[in-house]
Amino acid sequence: MRDPKRILEKILGNGQNLDQFEQTGEPLEQLVNFLRDVVKCRRTRQWIADNYGIDMAVSPETFSLLLDIPQINFIENSNRLLEVESISLRETRNPGDPVTVGNLNSVLREFYRNLESIQGRLLNDYPDPFLTGEMRGKWVDSVMEQVSGLKKLHGKLTGYLFNLGKVKTIERDFAERFPASIKAHPLRRTWPTVERELEFYRKCNDMNERWKAIDFDLFQVIREDGLSNLRENVQEMGNLLWKLVYNRKPVERCLDRIGIEFTDTRSVFDADRIELSNI
Repeated sequence: MRDPKRILEKILGNGQNLDQFEQTGEPLEQLVNFLRDVVKCRRTRQWIADNYGIDMAVSPETFSLLLDIPQINFIENSNRLLEVESISLRETRNPGDPVTVGNLNSVLREFYRNLESIQGRLLNDYPDPFLTGEMRGKWVDSVMEQVSGLKKLHGKLTGYLFNLGKVKTIERDFAERFPASIKAHPLRRTWPTVERELEFYRKCNDMNERWKAIDFDLFQVIREDGLSNLRENVQEMGNLLWKLVYNRKPVERCLDRIGIEFTDTRSVFDADRIELSNI
């Protein structure tokens, strides 16, 4: 890097006194690279928000709600005897306490793990699903009722012969809800596959409930074929955060002067607090 001080000026803006960073004796080139990673992390967070309406840089209030998830609530610490203790964050923090970088990493790690699990289930157990392009969480129970209704109307010897009117009504309602899901029609023939597929959608509803604090809609992600992109960007955001943690030590005095604190993720993500240009 030829002139890290000049690049630093472009990233921070003209209002910053750059001499204060040189006076720390810390490497400005590493500071530049660190701030560039902060910008990348912000952009990844914004991409997720723009595409799926999810803000992964969760607020203190949202983080408190996410403590209902055990993998986020419980952390392990070593005591003086090097014994591992499990600590509940719900019992040790106040609802308005800042979200630390470590807190946010636990959120990203668990969210990524859940996305990976649901994607693996979809690819391995339902490689050719019928309804993913149109399904919504609020429809799962009513579709199950339609399938159950068809099963009851089917006679062992006569099939649907004496109940064709009721069958056609169910199929018409089903087709109006899923007009583009061609392979799912007619329902009298496909209901065993649809019934099995509904097990997957129940799992999707379970994940939505688990992550309701961030207003997550897994069905929207699946309808838009965005599961891989979302998972990869959540992973990227987590990787960038850990990279910031790893690279902090050599430039920590410079970061203190800029105002970036790992005890409060708002200092990393809030452009109103710390404005950084993408250079």
